[in-house]
Amino acid sequence: MIDEREGEIRDDRRRHQWAVWKRFYFYARYVWRFVALRRPEPLIYGIALTDRCNLACRGCKVSNTGRPDMTWAQLVTAMQKAWERGFRELYFSGGEPVLWRSGGHTLTDAILAAKRIGFFHVHVYTNGLLGLNMPADLVWVSMDGLPGVYDRRRGDHFNQVVQAVLAGSHPKVAIIYVIDRYTAEGVEPFLRWVVATRFPVVGVMFYFHTPYYGRDELYLSAEERAPLIDRLLGYARAGLPVINSRAGLLALKSGDWPRRFPVASVLDVDGESICCRASDETCVDCGYAACTELTEFQRLRPSAVLSMTRYW
Repeated sequence: MIDEREGEIRDDRRRHQWAVWKRFYFYARYVWRFVALRRPEPLIYGIALTDRCNLACRGCKVSNTGRPDMTWAQLVTAMQKAWERGFRELYFSGGEPVLWRSGGHTLTDAILAAKRIGFFHVHVYTNGLLGLNMPADLVWVSMDGLPGVYDRRRGDHFNQVVQAVLAGSHPKVAIIYVIDRYTAEGVEPFLRWVVATRFPVVGVMFYFHTPYYGRDELYLSAEERAPLIDRLLGYARAGLPVINSRAGLLALKSGDWPRRFPVASVLDVDGESICCRASDETCVDCGYAACTELTEFQRLRPSAVLSMTRYW
C-alpha cells in the first residue's frame, strides 16, 4: 500500500513537472515573438458568461440587459476554439459570473473544463457577494474603497465582501479598485486599511472609470487622472499594496499605448471583440489598466515584468 502511494506521488510530481515545462516552453517562444519580433499574438481570452448581476453599480450598463446566458455547449465550443487559436490564459466575467447556470453546470464546471482543455491559468472577476469558493487560479474582487466610498459605486455591501475574502475559501485573491469622481478620495485610506488589517489579498489593481456609454458624472479626464496616477506611484514607492507597475501607470498617464491590443479578446453571447466590448470611440478614454501592463511588458519595462509575476 505504501509503495503504491509513493508511486502515485511520483506520477503526480512527473505530471506537474511536465506541465511546468510545457508552460515554460510556450512562454519562451511566445515572449520571443511578442518582444523581439513585435508580434502581439493571442494569449488572453475572456468570456462574459452572463449579463445577470446581483448588484446595480453606478455607471454600469452591461448588467441585467435581458440578453440570454451563454449555454454550456456554446461555452465549451468557444473555449476549445480559443485554445486552438493560441490563447492560453482565460478569465470569466459577467455580469456576475457566479450567477451563471446552464442546465446543471455552474461556474466551477466552467473553470474545470477550461483547465481540462489546457488553459494555463483561469481567473474570475466577481463582486464577491456570492462567495469565493471556486477552483480558479486567481479571483479578482471588486472593492472601490471603504464604507461610505464603496457604497457610492456598489451599494451597502462592503462588509459582506470582506467576510467572503476572510472566509479563506480561496487562497489567492486580488482587488480591483475602479477610480472615478466619487471613489478617488478613498484610495489611500483603502490601501492603508489593507495593510493595517493584513487583509489576505495579493494587492490592489487600480483601473479608471471607462465611459463605455459616453462621458458621465463619474468620468475623469486625462488631466484629472494625472495627479491621481502620481499619487498611486507615490503609494507604490511607499510600499503600499499597489499591483500596477510604474511603467503601466506612466503609460496610462501619458496615453502612449496601443488600443485594441490583439493579445486579448473577449466573448459574449453576441460575439467576440478585441480587447474589450466597448466601442472604438471609447478607447481614447480607456482606463483598463491591465492593457497598459501588457503593452509595457512587451516594451520590456522591468517594473511591468516584475509586477506580472505577482498575479500571473
